[in-house]
Amino acid sequence: MGYGVMAYRVDIDRLRALCGSGDNQARRAICGRFRADIARLNEDLDCSNDRGAPSVFTAVEHLVMGGEKTLPRHLYGYGFKYMVEFSGRFLDNRPFYPCPSSYLDSTVDPALRATGAAISMSDLIFRGAPVDFPPPDDFPGIGYWTAGEVEAAAGPLQSGTTEEVRTVAAWATAATAEHKGIVGFYH
Repeated sequence: MGYGVMAYRVDIDRLRALCGSGDNQARRAICGRFRADIARLNEDLDCSNDRGAPSVFTAVEHLVMGGEKTLPRHLYGYGFKYMVEFSGRFLDNRPFYPCPSSYLDSTVDPALRATGAAISMSDLIFRGAPVDFPPPDDFPGIGYWTAGEVEAAAGPLQSGTTEEVRTVAAWATAATAEHKGIVGFYH
């Protein structure tokens, strides 16, 4: 299958407010909606699905309910991805999945810069999360573009001619219409 970019348009301010909010109803809704996916991921990561065991379920709990972050860092990254998926809308990633990160850096970022847009795929997948938790040592890669960054890039991106730039332009247009940012993951 390979690695690639998964991007979501999302209200980053609402996402920040959710983290550490103590909203147990939201935590239950996230874990309930993605129960089967999280359980499968836990198995892939050799984590237990037992209640309270170190797992992606526990990471979502720590992120939403607040408190110390004592789990392995990658669990928080994947837990955060489910929070973003719950709060946002997935964006078409066909040109970016599968896709080596070196291609994003060497080919897509220069094409984005050539339009005059001040965003990069590198920031979208490696900038770090827009909320505070221990960053993963490896996967998933996490990054974001704020609503303001997306809005500023939307116009210049329209001059892009490659499939990749046209895809990012469509992301920016959709996010700008809703005054949202974009959060990305690479794994």
